[in-house]
Amino acid sequence: MNIENLLRETLADMADEQPPPPPARFLPRYPARFPSQHPARFLPHRPARRRGVALAAAAAVVVLAAGGTVAVRALAPEAGRPAPSVATRPGPGRAQVEVVNDGERVSGLFDELARVTGRPAESFAKAAGDGRALGLPPYAKGGLEGFAFPGTYRFAGSAAPAEILGEMVARFRATADELGLAARPDALDVVVVASLVQAESPTEADMPKVARVLHNRLARGMPLQVDSSVRYALGRRRGPVTVDDVRVRSPYNTYRHKGLPPGPVANPGAAALRAALHPAAGSWLYFVLTDPKRGTLAFATTGKEYAELAERARKPGYRG
Repeated sequence: MNIENLLRETLADMADEQPPPPPARFLPRYPARFPSQHPARFLPHRPARRRGVALAAAAAVVVLAAGGTVAVRALAPEAGRPAPSVATRPGPGRAQVEVVNDGERVSGLFDELARVTGRPAESFAKAAGDGRALGLPPYAKGGLEGFAFPGTYRFAGSAAPAEILGEMVARFRATADELGLAARPDALDVVVVASLVQAESPTEADMPKVARVLHNRLARGMPLQVDSSVRYALGRRRGPVTVDDVRVRSPYNTYRHKGLPPGPVANPGAAALRAALHPAAGSWLYFVLTDPKRGTLAFATTGKEYAELAERARKPGYRG
């Protein structure tokens, strides 16, 4: 018997051993004129040498036949990042899910989870409303936004929304403890700044400088004028911010209101939190996205420098 027939027979035998479980339902502030032109079901054990040979010879095939891996990618779209994408292997055999949360705001994360799990986004929103069950820190004031820590997660197919979101919160708290964030009286402000840094920075290398711009503007009493906060107020995830947009009456509109917005606008990772706590040294007050495709930021200290950078960035072919 060749290996293909052996594998086919082995899988047929396995299908008769026990009925499958029910279908798995699981989860597994800078615009153009200021800073931002912005695993498998566990197989029942039956000691059989023939099966062992087949599985050893074709483990990957068995994984796909018995379950498969679902990947959810929620990439933050700010500052030229790609839009969210989802790769799934549908079917009731799914027993494990892999989630990649890359800093998207919770509404985007809920949408992606709903798409891949078949559950309504509202089930995740409802779970997010119970901050105590999720283990949110006291300074989160019951809100999940900013505390669903980015990273790769693996869950059993039977995992409930609260279990999935709670694991993200647990990872946030572990990182916050490592950084000494939880002991600070201004912990929520730090998370808000970090969320803006996460949303506005094309690369991790830029994060300390972006954080410095925000700190410098706050210290001078200047409005932050961050596009990502305006998009948050408007319920948008991407696209340019217009003159009409910056007139929106919302405490998240950092063009109309000085100081920080009332809460995070994204879910910052360790690099953004670290940058918010320890910004780079510098006197920058502005930054300009000079190459959206490559995500290149240029920084300026004076209004004149900023105007020159912005003008150059508008010229076709300019790469600052």
